[in-house]
Amino acid sequence: MKKLLLSIALLAGTLGVFAQSEQGEKSLIGHIGVQSDPGRFLIGAQGRYVIADHIRIAPDASFIFPKNKVTGLDINLNAHYVLDIDNQVSVYPLAGIAMQNARYSGETIAGQKYGSDSFTNWGFNLGAGGSYNLSSNTFLNLEMKYTFSDADCFTFAFGYGVKF
Repeated sequence: MKKLLLSIALLAGTLGVFAQSEQGEKSLIGHIGVQSDPGRFLIGAQGRYVIADHIRIAPDASFIFPKNKVTGLDINLNAHYVLDIDNQVSVYPLAGIAMQNARYSGETIAGQKYGSDSFTNWGFNLGAGGSYNLSSNTFLNLEMKYTFSDADCFTFAFGYGVKF
């Protein structure tokens, strides 16, 4: 048991050795993905700004394509705690706030629109992600998060990013 605890402590101590991001570093990611319930395709962008060692803020906006006459626009502000596994791979848990906007286009009967509606829900996100560096300033990103709100959903996104 002591060896296991010592191994875990040594592993945890080495996670911060590989410094990939410095305070003030910025990046921009374009992403595509899917949002559960009801399984809609999305496209969007995420900005990132490193505010302290291992901590960055990551605002993002995603357009959710129509399905069953519902179109969406989600805007999030998340914080990431970045754990650098090695010089190319990093993983992070995330937490933040979410604003979900949706519009139901309703029915058109004899030229008259019926039942159009829109709503905005506020909630919070919990999730995780990871990045794989392709070069010193480009990377691939994978992110999963669950949004807790009146319209709970799971989001899975894959993206390509550029560091500035």
